[in-house]
Amino acid sequence: MNNLHRQRGIALFSALLILPLLLALGLVVMTSTFLGLKMTDARVLQGGSNILLNSAATEIMNRSGSAQSFASSTNGTTFSYKSVTGSVEGYGEINCKRRIKASGNNFKCRYLQVNFEHSFGRVKTDGTRWAINTMSVGIEQPVISK
Repeated sequence: MNNLHRQRGIALFSALLILPLLLALGLVVMTSTFLGLKMTDARVLQGGSNILLNSAATEIMNRSGSAQSFASSTNGTTFSYKSVTGSVEGYGEINCKRRIKASGNNFKCRYLQVNFEHSFGRVKTDGTRWAINTMSVGIEQPVISK
């Protein structure tokens, strides 16, 4: 009983010092984990968007009649596949890049650039998405020049 009266509350004092430090450390760990999960989720969404952009480009290029639709396209012509949209920028006739040793001078290439765009991520209050992923594909079509 004599030992009980001699204690001066050192255990309580130690607990009051250690508990707030543990609470702060726990909050820092939880915040760091939450941010890591958000970054991982964003990276997964971007990877899915990349796959969708590639599949849209492949699908549009391999459609039946795609050569004719590209041949008749002008600036601003749009193509779409699922939630991906593609718009054409025409650059006119150029020397064909793939034909280094061409057999004649009367062949040129019509060059088009198709810019694909996909919006992904959470929806904002105005209905748009937080992130936009883009990809461009260059298309050369050999034509007979004058």
